[in-house]
Amino acid sequence: MKMPKGARYDKEKADSAVNFINSLCHVHGEWAGKPFNIMKWQEKIIRDIFGTVKANGYRQYNTAFIFTPKKNAKSELAAAVALYLLCADGEYSAEVFGCAADKNQASIIFKTAAQMVRLKPALAKRIKVNEATKRLVYPMMNSYYTVVSSDVPSKYGINASGVIFDELLAQPNRELYDTMTKGSGDARRQPLNFILTTAGTDKRSICYEVYQKAKDILGGKRIDTTFYPVIYGAAHDDDWEDEAVWKKANPSLGITITMEKLRQAYESAKGNPVEEKLFRQMRLNIWSEETARWLPIEVWNNLEENYDEYDLRGRVCYGGLDVFLDTR
Repeated sequence: MKMPKGARYDKEKADSAVNFINSLCHVHGEWAGKPFNIMKWQEKIIRDIFGTVKANGYRQYNTAFIFTPKKNAKSELAAAVALYLLCADGEYSAEVFGCAADKNQASIIFKTAAQMVRLKPALAKRIKVNEATKRLVYPMMNSYYTVVSSDVPSKYGINASGVIFDELLAQPNRELYDTMTKGSGDARRQPLNFILTTAGTDKRSICYEVYQKAKDILGGKRIDTTFYPVIYGAAHDDDWEDEAVWKKANPSLGITITMEKLRQAYESAKGNPVEEKLFRQMRLNIWSEETARWLPIEVWNNLEENYDEYDLRGRVCYGGLDVFLDTR
């Protein structure tokens, strides 16, 4: 994406964020305890967000929208960003919030961040972990990171320096998103909303609205110099059975997710419209319909034949009309 007019790249600030993240450890599975070793696609995001600054030296981007399929290490990247905003961003009395559809979902990133703290002695000595309240406290800067629920009214009046919004697709409405991202950080010089999600099914949702904005910015149809969009996924008309499409959609393929796993998921999905829908949505990041068709659309389209009305004379014929009525 082209750098906004008047902005510049501050390598020192970008290096600071990348080096901090690389000093952390992974916390899951075979990677647990190993250095983060940020992947190239992740490093570009971090460098662009933290290294692109305005003339006054503060961050150019206040919102980052990261749109990738499942199992591409979004949660660990988000946890690392949360820790950076908490204790390495130079923001005194930083208030960083982890948001999701419910507290259990929001706790996923908190638990990852807490374990990263425990695995790094320098942080473990400085950051207090409170599992009961889902809160990380950094006394040196009077800062904290905490998980918030969808109890929207209690969030008014916050002074957020950072908002980590996980799986926006799961939001039942736009209230929490608007409360946490629209004006809550106006008293800060460089607040950051870090939004992560996979494709959903509801094209009337806040998730689709933000996704469409990101898509329009990348396509040059819309301008917002404070919004940083990242979209990984297959196009709706891509061949979902083509492994080259899988590679295009999954930036962490071969590292956090294997081709073997995708092949297994694909074999299970073949011939099953419900599983195919889930494969397209979760593995390829394609927005899908709320319900799976019993007959795939490409099969229906291949059944099309042209008839001459005179050929139908004398035959019993039936007509059908498919109507969708939205009563909401």
